[in-house]
Amino acid sequence: MDPIAVLKTLWHHKVFVLPVLFLTAFAAVYMYSYAPRSYEALTTYAIVNPKIPSSQEIEKDPALGALNTDNPYLRSADSSLITQVITTRLNDASTSEALDKAGLATDYKVERPSAAFLVEISAVSDSEDIALDTVRALGTRLEQELHTIQTVNGASDRYLFTSLVVAVPDKATEQFSSRLRSLIVVVVAGLVLTLGAVSLARSVESARERARTERTTSALTRKGRKRRTGEAQNPEDKRAASSRADTLSELETLVELDAPSPKQELLRQRNPLQDILNADVDHNAPNKRTTV
Repeated sequence: MDPIAVLKTLWHHKVFVLPVLFLTAFAAVYMYSYAPRSYEALTTYAIVNPKIPSSQEIEKDPALGALNTDNPYLRSADSSLITQVITTRLNDASTSEALDKAGLATDYKVERPSAAFLVEISAVSDSEDIALDTVRALGTRLEQELHTIQTVNGASDRYLFTSLVVAVPDKATEQFSSRLRSLIVVVVAGLVLTLGAVSLARSVESARERARTERTTSALTRKGRKRRTGEAQNPEDKRAASSRADTLSELETLVELDAPSPKQELLRQRNPLQDILNADVDHNAPNKRTTV
């Protein structure tokens, strides 16, 4: 498609296209400047293994040997099992309901990256403060769930995994992608409306052209009918009008040539004596008039 041809077409239908373009530009500026913004807060927790007392420490402190060591996750061959369980429990629907009741954001994610003992928490909201509060609330819930799932058998705190904050959630960053998506939607909608405006303009132009052609054809048809009707009904009037037109044309020609009319020529032929006398008088006495 030739860009110049497209521009010419748009300019040709500018009455329909320009309002749509102005509206699209206004909507795009508004969406980018004043549309609701999204903020994302992030935090990362590390799951730390418990410090199990050695046999020498137990010999030195017999009280350590009396502690409950029944932590089910210490018996697992997969050391990352506890992080998988924590991630699953935080992504549960009950967590989302608790956040909703607290007036926090429900758009959050709890993920386990490639590292086995790391848990990443992110929350998105249209308010920076709500995003930060949501991440902090999820971090608190992580610590509670971590303690709950390990103490099902009454294990002592000495034998429990603990959490350590790796990245403190102190600031939420704006997500420009949300505004960019809104902007793209507005621009695409504007392009669709522009194409619709061009189609509408072409339809209106075609309708006007058809109406103009029909009016011209109708006028020519009426004139032709009147002409044929006049010729058929009044042939004698037409011949009389033609004769009058020929007579007027002859008179106009005589006047232009300064020639005598047929009536004057007839009078001149009937009065030759008057012409002779007038000529004689004019020759002998040009200032006197002689009548017979």
